[in-house]
Amino acid sequence: MTKSIVTLLFSALLITSCSSTPSRPELYPNQMAKDRGPENSKEDIDECLKEAEAYLKTAEGKKLKDSIDPGSVSTSIGFGFGTGGSGIGLGVGTGGGRSRLSGEEQVRRNFTNQCLVNKGYQVVGWKN
Repeated sequence: MTKSIVTLLFSALLITSCSSTPSRPELYPNQMAKDRGPENSKEDIDECLKEAEAYLKTAEGKKLKDSIDPGSVSTSIGFGFGTGGSGIGLGVGTGGGRSRLSGEEQVRRNFTNQCLVNKGYQVVGWKN
């Protein structure tokens, strides 16, 4: 493979791995989630996320997020080149280590989790 193709593959991988959608909570299918249904549950999640964003803009929210160690998100990218027989292979992979959330994201998630608990939901995790 030529150097330009490797560069193109790397660039495409880097762009797609860096783009992300905002994190959202996943709900445990308890009675509240079943009774409200997926659409109403989504609306409740959206409302709690908006409340969390508003809280982060308050003096108390800013102070709390700034007091948390921001950590870092780590992603590793590795390339493997090999030749075998008459073909040439290129392997590209990404692997994220254990990532630590920023102070802002920790406060956002904690606030949203509590808001949903107050509404009767149970949060099992977060996804992008």
